[in-house]
Amino acid sequence: MADIERTVIKLAMLGDSSVGKTSICNVFLNLEFEQKLLSTIGQDKMECNMIMDDGKEKKLVIWDTAGQERFHSIAIKACRKAQGIIIVFDLGNRSSFLNVVNWLKEIRDNFNNISLILFGNKCDLAEREVTKEEAEKFAEENNLVYLETSAKAKININEGFKLIANDAYKKYSKLKDKDGIYLKAQKGKNKNNCCGGDKKK
Repeated sequence: MADIERTVIKLAMLGDSSVGKTSICNVFLNLEFEQKLLSTIGQDKMECNMIMDDGKEKKLVIWDTAGQERFHSIAIKACRKAQGIIIVFDLGNRSSFLNVVNWLKEIRDNFNNISLILFGNKCDLAEREVTKEEAEKFAEENNLVYLETSAKAKININEGFKLIANDAYKKYSKLKDKDGIYLKAQKGKNKNNCCGGDKKK
């Protein structure tokens, strides 16, 4: 039997309420897409296995967090043991896109050396409030990998998780942390993150 390292890669989903975080997780885990879902309260934990780019199988733990403002502190706490964060906004809801700035600030004020990726969700919509060009420009200015996704149409979901999981795993491998947890809240330090993070000055 092949030797499988017991590394756990932990990811967290952040973004405003109703942008589709839970639907994205469900589609990734091969669950049925549901048009109407109740908003997540607090946080939900999901698990699965994934084959990394180096051919090794790793366990993924995904924290699906609530987007309502009253749960922001809980959502940020869920990131404290994560190696990667997926920020999600709704292409049909401009306010959720504008609020990505606030999510980024909270992340960069609290975490160092974390992998980030930005999902513009619901790209299947006939009408949208955020153009692809605008989102791509924002992502470039903030040194983020950007993907347009659709849980309903199953667009770029697996690709996005693969990108963030492999980037987080590569950072973990370099740091050789036996517990698979290397994040600490570190304020006031320079941050430079692959697959998302502050640009070098």
